[in-house]
Order: sequence, then C-alpha cells, then structure tokens
Amino acid sequence: MSVLGLTACSQSPNTSTPATIRASTEPGAAASTAASSRWNPCDSKDLPDAAITAAGLDPKSKEKGVVQFTTYHICDWGGSWYIADVGAGDIAFDQELNNNKYTGRENLVIEGRQAVRMRNNVIDGECDMLFAIPGGSALFAVGPKLDAGMATSGRGDSCLEVTRVATALAKYLPPT
Repeated sequence: MSVLGLTACSQSPNTSTPATIRASTEPGAAASTAASSRWNPCDSKDLPDAAITAAGLDPKSKEKGVVQFTTYHICDWGGSWYIADVGAGDIAFDQELNNNKYTGRENLVIEGRQAVRMRNNVIDGECDMLFAIPGGSALFAVGPKLDAGMATSGRGDSCLEVTRVATALAKYLPPT
C-alpha cells in the first residue's frame, strides 16, 4: 500500500462474534454483479466514481499501481488527511489474514459480509480491512498522508476511517 504515517487504532481482541456495521444506501443503489475474482477496484465499472465520491474520496486523485503485485489490482485515492487504498486479487483470504504484519484483528460484518479489521505493523499508522471475494480477497487500507518532511499532520483514526470507507464501498464487491 502507500507510505503512510502514525496513528493509533484501538486494540480489539479477535472476537468470535462479529460486530455488524451497515451503511445507509440510497434507493436504487445497485451492487456490482461481477462474480469473478478479477474484480478490479481501479475499473470504474467495478467501483464507480460516484461510489468513490460518496465514500468521501476524490475520484480525480486516483493512482493505479502504487504498489505492484502480479495478482492484485491496487488503486488509491486521497481523502482529507489520509490515503485510502483498495486492492483485490487472487491472494487467498486466509493467506492474507495470516500474514504476520497484522495485529489487533477484529471480526466485523460490513454490509452483510464478513470482514476483518487489523493494524498493519509494517506501515506506520495504517489500518486495513480484509474481505473474501470469489477466488481471492479484497483489502482496504487507510493511513495518514505524509508531508514533505515525512511527518504526519491533521491525522485522525485510521481504523475508524477504513471502516467508514469500507462500509461505503463494500456493496460494490462481487457477491460471494
């Protein structure tokens, strides 16, 4: 994901009973019907600009391929004080979840889907949300922007923000 700054995220134990989070949806809002593991968050047919705007991100700030993975499509967008990345591909949910870079895992239900929110210990201040999708996984990540001196400024809680962004965009994930 992007190079991000330092923010605290509440440490929640891995719980067996997930919390449920629902976003309000506007009448007529349609979920993506893409059923393939090749759901691509960088493609406006899979993740429309209107959805990015509704999530509080600027569609014009989109950057593709910030980090290159052979199996993942990754795009990021700028928020007010943070960078939000969305990646998707054929890395298995369990494989990504069990990566030792994550701590503070918390099971949630977002828009009726199982998700895991966790702190990324490799990138300071980043908090991630992982979803299973057909044939792989989708990962949302949020962390503070850095200024030219590599210091963070005006930052909020990355874990709260990744939850808000993931809740706004989860309805566009392919059905499981």
